[in-house]
Amino acid sequence: MPPLRTLPCLLALALAALALPPAARAALDAADLPGAAEWYLHADLAAMRQVDSGRAVYRWLEEEVFADIRKDVGIDLGREVDTVTAFADPALGTVLVVDGPISRQTRDKLLALATLKARLETVRHDGATYYHVLGAGAAAQGHHAFGDLDDSAWFTFDVRNKLIVTSEEEPLKALIESGGRIAGSGGHAGSLFVLTADKEFVQAGAVTAKLSDDDTDWDSNILRNTEKAALLVSDSGGLLALEARLVSKDPSIARSLGGIINGLLGLQAFNDDLDPEVLGIVQNTKVEILDNVLSISTVFDPEVVGRFLE
Repeated sequence: MPPLRTLPCLLALALAALALPPAARAALDAADLPGAAEWYLHADLAAMRQVDSGRAVYRWLEEEVFADIRKDVGIDLGREVDTVTAFADPALGTVLVVDGPISRQTRDKLLALATLKARLETVRHDGATYYHVLGAGAAAQGHHAFGDLDDSAWFTFDVRNKLIVTSEEEPLKALIESGGRIAGSGGHAGSLFVLTADKEFVQAGAVTAKLSDDDTDWDSNILRNTEKAALLVSDSGGLLALEARLVSKDPSIARSLGGIINGLLGLQAFNDDLDPEVLGIVQNTKVEILDNVLSISTVFDPEVVGRFLE
């Protein structure tokens, strides 16, 4: 899986489309996330394949991502992956759990690739075989997603229907013992995609201390004051429901940004030249500000997303 270099961009985009409306079935709850996660991602590909709202997004993944992987390494993610869950924790490092009917052929290919690119050690724990890959590069610094897997990684296929990869050995042992269950992670029932990040990851290495308090640039103010950000995509009766949430350390930022977005939505609601589908999204978008939390929600036809992605 490639590094998530676009994660900060996705979080920024969430500000323009962000608490689910009453019709939506899923909800983002801190209790469903590992407590100290710097970032967290959960993608339910099986659900995308099964519900009408997810199929447009899944088609794009199939054409733009899975097809390239099949061509490059001969592995069909569409057939062998149901869910992907990944996160980084200051104590645990990076953890990746891929769930699905992973074939023996795919396991052999991944092992062969690991052997070609690095030194591979075989280890046993609690009746399971796992592997240690020692790379040639220096360990990555900062909060780059999956960066700490570049130099050293531990992985196993010996938990039923799972590929588990970690940057540290002890978390892998714990996951073997728990059958692949991530402590503190919920099932996110009804959700297709979940993405969260804390301020360090959102800032992506930016030195916010150098930003002036008098700086009126909105990008800088949002970057400096963001504590947490989250995005949830779920099915809502055949439509896609988006919930996005920004937690700011300065309540005035949440109020100001919410006011700007409400104003823009109000103006566009009377724009006769606006595409009817876009107008529908505008009319379905709700903005809520509670203290330092800005929430924006909308529900729309998934085919709009398909056309946008294409």
